[in-house]
Amino acid sequence: MDLVSIVIPCYNPTDYLIEALASVAAQTHRETEIIIVNDGTKQPESLAILEEAARKVSLYIEQPNRGLGAARNTGFARARGEFVVPLDADDLLEPSYVSETLKALHHNREAAFAYTDFQVFGSHNYQEQPGEYNLYRLLDRNFLAYSSMIRREDWEQAGRYDETGRCHGYEDWELWLRLGSRGRFGQYVPKSLFRYRKHGASLYDEALARHQEFVGYIQARHPELYEYEPRARIKARWAPAVCIISSHPVDNQTIQDIQVIAPGETGSASATLHAGACGLEPHSAELAALAAWGGRYRASPPAAQGAPRSTLLRHLQNAGLLSWESWLQHPVRSATRLIPLRVKERINRAAGRALFDLSFYLQFQPASLQLGNSLIEPLRYFPRSGAGRKRVAFVTPHLGPGGAEAVLFEIASTLCKAGFELLLLATHSRDDRWRAKWQEKVEHVYDLAALVDSDHMVAAVCSVVSNWNCDFVLVQNSLFGYAALPHIRRRCPAAKVIDVVHNIDDEWDVTASTAQVAGCIDIRVAVSDLVRKRLQAAGTPEDRVRLLRNAVDPDRFQPTPQPAGPVHQILFAGRLEPVKRPLLLVDIAAQLASLRQSRDFRFVIAGDGPEGEELSRRIEHSGLEGIFEMRGQVDDLAALYATSDIVILPSRSEGVPLVVLEALACARPIVASDVGAVAEALDSSCGVLIEPAGDDAARFAQALNTLLNQPGLRERMGAQGRAKIEAGYNLRNARAAYAGLFA
Repeated sequence: MDLVSIVIPCYNPTDYLIEALASVAAQTHRETEIIIVNDGTKQPESLAILEEAARKVSLYIEQPNRGLGAARNTGFARARGEFVVPLDADDLLEPSYVSETLKALHHNREAAFAYTDFQVFGSHNYQEQPGEYNLYRLLDRNFLAYSSMIRREDWEQAGRYDETGRCHGYEDWELWLRLGSRGRFGQYVPKSLFRYRKHGASLYDEALARHQEFVGYIQARHPELYEYEPRARIKARWAPAVCIISSHPVDNQTIQDIQVIAPGETGSASATLHAGACGLEPHSAELAALAAWGGRYRASPPAAQGAPRSTLLRHLQNAGLLSWESWLQHPVRSATRLIPLRVKERINRAAGRALFDLSFYLQFQPASLQLGNSLIEPLRYFPRSGAGRKRVAFVTPHLGPGGAEAVLFEIASTLCKAGFELLLLATHSRDDRWRAKWQEKVEHVYDLAALVDSDHMVAAVCSVVSNWNCDFVLVQNSLFGYAALPHIRRRCPAAKVIDVVHNIDDEWDVTASTAQVAGCIDIRVAVSDLVRKRLQAAGTPEDRVRLLRNAVDPDRFQPTPQPAGPVHQILFAGRLEPVKRPLLLVDIAAQLASLRQSRDFRFVIAGDGPEGEELSRRIEHSGLEGIFEMRGQVDDLAALYATSDIVILPSRSEGVPLVVLEALACARPIVASDVGAVAEALDSSCGVLIEPAGDDAARFAQALNTLLNQPGLRERMGAQGRAKIEAGYNLRNARAAYAGLFA
């Protein structure tokens, strides 16, 4: 039979030592030797206990106090057995411990040591089940008990226990890691065979108090485990993000921690992809990992354009309550979403704590909700190392067209690919018509709404940004992005955080809603003077606010002569959503028709969105089909400005809209609501501002009628508008300022 050596280091032991010896003597495997190493005990009562214990063991060794690692090494060096078990003086072995761990090592001759489940007893009582050996998990946490059966040869070749004292209490963890770096791993025995006693402050408690110091030492000692590339290789073997079934090597993925398996084999990741004959797109593995982690197992197609007419149906759709899958997978969550938001807020306030998680509503009610501090554990994966380029993450709501998205696109366009690697994260996009356009400028595009549930969205933003270790993070209009900033700060403390604030709106008050995280933002970009003043009034230091006005390219949007046709064209360009008030256009058209009986005008609608269906219905119901032309989404508006006489914008809230600047650049007068910062770009010299009141339709119609009757006035306003753009809203100047944000 194999001789097994049990090494018990002792420093001022108590009577528990006698119990430990009794547990060793009770082993069913009889071929054992017991070695006690007295590591400089001084207390008389402890010396008396050691004198009694010395009569019960095979070998008793005395040495000056040198610490736990040195005491274990002394005992291991004198051990005669091929297999050695370290045991502290107050812990116990179950009778079958030696026989079961020895059997495991004989069964798996590739294993360097065997470990078991264990029972914590004494002042605390609970069961620990470490589970199967996993070197990647072991890098961050020692989940193994120190008392494991070790092949003496492996202990010797690995360099023995650390004796420096710089990881005091973590010597066993450091040895497991050193063995792992040599390709020598552990074998799990799923039986509770070791008893770890807790009684007052222990050596492990002392180690926890200096945890960061000791971990820093261990990581510095083992760059072969902890540096980025080795860690990625370890994760690919022990905890891959994705398994790819392929008969050929897969080397084009954006992430490294993938496991390639042959057809018919079983992988260990939660997401599995089939490479197929044509291979995979570079982002396939990363997106599959996010989808599996975030509650989606496949990317969803973009939602159909147009929204339900009923507000209730729209709410149910947004909440995911029209999906059987949502009810089957998350019945409790789905049921709680039927409770009105205001009721949940009142309950939370009354309880004094968050009984309901309101993070889901961030995308719908930004003015009322507080950004949460809790975070689902982010997904960890390993993107390929960069080629010396700075990484920039843009976080925005949508992949589809829009004024704010156009500004973000211009910012991205200023950064050259030779110096920057760009990521675009859309947090709740339902329209990806600009995906191809974005992919020309941005290397990594994430339509997160198609990949993760809303409950995972903040953690998803944090995961992507921190895994790619971005140097810059720019957020605009995404409260999920804002909510992720404190967590990103902790994981990427060197990252520079920027946000772009477009407008002031009581229902979408980004300044107020983001007050909690304002301290995480290095530079706040205001697109108007109104926003700049609001940010400063909210407490943002002046040196952290940059005024970068929206701008347009005067070479792309050129002035053209006024149209000479008999029918005047009035252009509305924008998303068909409530904030733009497209439905008001029907009332304006009816009022204008009463002023101009000849109906020598036509409204051209360039845009689409959730109110498109209702707008068409109202036009038909009013009998005005002949003076409306629905163009749908138009990506290049320059040609439409050229054929239009006037541009109209009846919004209830705006920043400095690009459609106003583009129309001015094309020398077209504008009739617009006097809201937000519109008045900073538009004044009486180049347009007409309508202050919102009860008779908006009549006043818009009167302004339009006046301009249609005076072609000379339209021409003068157009010339003034063009001059205003060239002087203060020229994109050439803005691009230089955009690039300066990332200097």
